[in-house]
Amino acid sequence: MTTEAKQPKRQTRERLVAERAAQEAAKRRKDNLVRGGIAALVIVLVVGVGLIFILTHKSTVATGSAAPAGVTATHGYPTGAVAKPVIDIYEDFQCPICEQYETNLGQHIESLATTGKASVVYHMLTFLDRSDTGAADTLKSSTRSANAGACAQNQGKFLAFHDVVYANQPTEGVGYTDAQLIAFGQKAGVPDMSTFTTCVKNQTYLGFLSVVSGEADTRQVSGTPTFFVDGKMLNFSSAKSFIGVQQILDAAVSAAA
Repeated sequence: MTTEAKQPKRQTRERLVAERAAQEAAKRRKDNLVRGGIAALVIVLVVGVGLIFILTHKSTVATGSAAPAGVTATHGYPTGAVAKPVIDIYEDFQCPICEQYETNLGQHIESLATTGKASVVYHMLTFLDRSDTGAADTLKSSTRSANAGACAQNQGKFLAFHDVVYANQPTEGVGYTDAQLIAFGQKAGVPDMSTFTTCVKNQTYLGFLSVVSGEADTRQVSGTPTFFVDGKMLNFSSAKSFIGVQQILDAAVSAAA
């Protein structure tokens, strides 16, 4: 075969190799863009919006159920003495995004109450129960931990219990045992541990928790955490960090004061 005959074949192979390399490079760029877009979306959802959209059905409400001491008309646990503005926060003790908010904003939110800038009312929801997975002693951890929060509220220790639970939150779905919840109560300084222990084990406030969930339905709460200031639901979708979330919250509080 002559050199002239070999040359076009060599050029064809080189052209095919170059085209394949270009195609692979383009695919890598596309994959990187997709991954980058997904990462950006996750950041916006987790940090900006900060919601896990879970509630897809109306709650069954046990009307006339016993409530722990000191709850508000909207069935939340109040902190702070001022009449307004009022910050309502809907959470779930198993919610990992709630834990992130607590870690990054919890002290600031509590300071709004202690400095008289706002009252803060906490509402504990129960929709992250894992009734079909996990160990037997950690099933329905959202319900059991929310009930334990009500037991702590009945002894004036809800906020301390709230903070201890989030400081010890396990991986989502792992859940809490009753023994852990009782230990959290002791660490939170619950004065009558015998009564608290009985309340936790008997799930005394299950009916009340259904009332809280029904109130959340009425207010169109579709995920956690959800914030209201004087009855107006806040939208954190424009925030790119927890600093941005704090700025939106503070602006809403100032406007309502």
